[in-house]
Amino acid sequence: MVIDFQAHLFPQSYIAEMNRIDGAVILEEPDPHSGMSYFYDKKLKCRINTATFQGRDIEQRLEHMDQLGIDIHVLTIPAPGADRFEGDDAVKIARVANDAIAAISGKHPKRFVGFFTLPTCSVQASLDELERSVHELGLRGFGCFANLNGQALDREELFPIYERLAKYKLPVYIHPTAPLATEATGIDIMPTLIFGWAFDSTVAMTRLVYGRVLERFPEINFVVADVGGVLAFFAQRAINIYSGRTEEIRQKYGLKENPLDSFRRFYVDSADHPASTLRCVKDFFGVDRMVLGTNYPYGPEEGCVLVKNSLKAIDGLDLNPAEKEKILGGNAAKILGLGAA
Repeated sequence: MVIDFQAHLFPQSYIAEMNRIDGAVILEEPDPHSGMSYFYDKKLKCRINTATFQGRDIEQRLEHMDQLGIDIHVLTIPAPGADRFEGDDAVKIARVANDAIAAISGKHPKRFVGFFTLPTCSVQASLDELERSVHELGLRGFGCFANLNGQALDREELFPIYERLAKYKLPVYIHPTAPLATEATGIDIMPTLIFGWAFDSTVAMTRLVYGRVLERFPEINFVVADVGGVLAFFAQRAINIYSGRTEEIRQKYGLKENPLDSFRRFYVDSADHPASTLRCVKDFFGVDRMVLGTNYPYGPEEGCVLVKNSLKAIDGLDLNPAEKEKILGGNAAKILGLGAA
């Protein structure tokens, strides 16, 4: 079984609701030079993500999956999510998104696993939508972002949401987003997408470790997009800095284990990184903590090129059959509770 953990979808109903709200984030007209569409953040006064409407034709998506050897897509709404909206608008757009994802996964339960987005401007509204998503819609996890409207993931206010996720043993998929990295780079969408989002994901993981979210909620499997930011590439520096300071860190932050051990408990997806990058990721996280991700349907050939690149990269790791099976689907199946892959 081959499971793609990073497979996105912008439902037409979701975009229509975003246009109706006309809130902090809006969809621009296509760029006159490239023809590409972008989301514009009124507060940041810049573009924050590329918009793609490929992948909406579910029959074509299924054809692509069959052609490329992908058995299951884990469907998530890319940035911007419902967290970027306020009040009743946030609740409405979350419900629209989750209804759309559930309609697809419900019609094709053997090919799609749906994750919900939450209106995190209100914890109570998020809990209500989480319950609806699980019990009425049959969605299987939380499509979260590396920050929630600029707020860190280890805030105490969010703990009731983590408690509910832990109760149901639901995974959390973390994808980078605006505004933190966008504000840090302070220029435009291009450098943000290239390296800013990797910073954003790394900050999120660090906050989840030092804020003791991982320790307090061991029932939650956190899966981080795009190889988990830059942590694997700075592993030796992290080892050097943590060496001899384990007790100091434990006392200062109340941690029960070395942060390096905590970081290795994240799962990370491979999302269109070459084999040279994945070797570094494998060395730090290990094959038991890696899952396939492709970023479909972004990119050329209606999203197929990035899938081909991702599969080729895993082939380039020279894994034995058991290791390859874990990354392609076994680990994801375990996270999703799908049984043996």
